[in-house]
Amino acid sequence: MVPVLFVTGPIGVGKTAVLREADTVLVEAEASHATVELEDIGRCWTQATESSRVSFVYQNLAALWSNFAAVGASRLLLSGLVERRADVEHVSLAVPDALVTVVRLHAPLAVIEQRIRLREPGPPDGELDGARWWTRHFEGEQPEDYVVETDERPVRDIAREVLRLAGWLT
Repeated sequence: MVPVLFVTGPIGVGKTAVLREADTVLVEAEASHATVELEDIGRCWTQATESSRVSFVYQNLAALWSNFAAVGASRLLLSGLVERRADVEHVSLAVPDALVTVVRLHAPLAVIEQRIRLREPGPPDGELDGARWWTRHFEGEQPEDYVVETDERPVRDIAREVLRLAGWLT
């Protein structure tokens, strides 16, 4: 089995920061792994439909995982948006024998909105709308195995908790 830790949550909740810190913790522990932000491997803007874009992202993940595994990676740390629990099947198809744990990061919407306003150089309306939609969506859909609060906590503590929940740290 290939342990896969999928960090998800609404726009602005801290997925990238937590993923990078979890990667650092694993490097310090000398734990063999690969780290991928799905948003980064899907940066190809064409007239493709949403379903073909999703397929493209997971085809890229399959190619990356094949290369990572070939050089000895034994676990995969991911971040991205998980709309439904069934979407995790895409990971299982891209990573043979994947055992996926989904951890959703959570913060109050007001905190997320403040984070977005601080990080966006221009008008953040699109990001704010996205954060509001995803926050409502996650509360209704709940595609995760675990929820981790991110408000008023050091990123390292959050990353360590996420890794512990997945059974990657003791």
